[in-house]
Amino acid sequence: GSSKADPLAEEDEQPQHMLELPTYWIGKTEVTNVQFRPFVEGDGYTNRAYWDDAGWQWLNSLERDRPGCWDDRQWNGDNLPVVCVSWYETMAYCRWLSAQTGQEFRLPTEAEWEKAARGNDGQIFPWGDTWDVQLTNGAESGIGQTTMVGQYPGGASPYGALDMAGNAWEWTSSAYKEYPYNSGDGRDDLRRPAETTFVLRGGSWFDRNSFNFRTADRLFLSPNYYDIHRNVGFRLARNT
Repeated sequence: GSSKADPLAEEDEQPQHMLELPTYWIGKTEVTNVQFRPFVEGDGYTNRAYWDDAGWQWLNSLERDRPGCWDDRQWNGDNLPVVCVSWYETMAYCRWLSAQTGQEFRLPTEAEWEKAARGNDGQIFPWGDTWDVQLTNGAESGIGQTTMVGQYPGGASPYGALDMAGNAWEWTSSAYKEYPYNSGDGRDDLRRPAETTFVLRGGSWFDRNSFNFRTADRLFLSPNYYDIHRNVGFRLARNT
């Protein structure tokens, strides 16, 4: 979270507090279209095993078989982050990838995402405490869409994770609740997702205000949101 000394801090980022997290791996970049394509072209949208009850109901109500902007060349380049995906789709992809690899992939929790973005010293942006428009793909860059992942190496986090500010907002597995963060208060319980709003982090190419790119900034959306702005994606995590 953010301290009261941060003039850009919002109420839902306070109080600032310390957490101890178990070790974990997090994706160096957002999941790309080329990584998501085997899920689309395989049985990702047809195999019930990859979907929870609420996600399967949502999928069939829309007769959906691919992300919302999948057929648009502007957004579907191989190394662009996959966008126009709901929380349900990201979770199904994690289950599919786990089945393909024998390793348990998942979305990061909100706390895991924030630690990976800012390190242990609480810096405001992944690269430090000073805003720099040259280190991220936001609206000020003038590009007007997502860029290939990893195009801003100078904006890497202390752990080497890329695009944790800008390019695409990223779903987490955590429900939106007040701070202090407590993993035992139900925010990481995924059993009733249709009744939950989930936290996204990181800002996107669409955002103009630097506060959206701060490592503590929080956005929340319903799991069935599938992205009219084409600026929502995700990255993976797994236990060590």
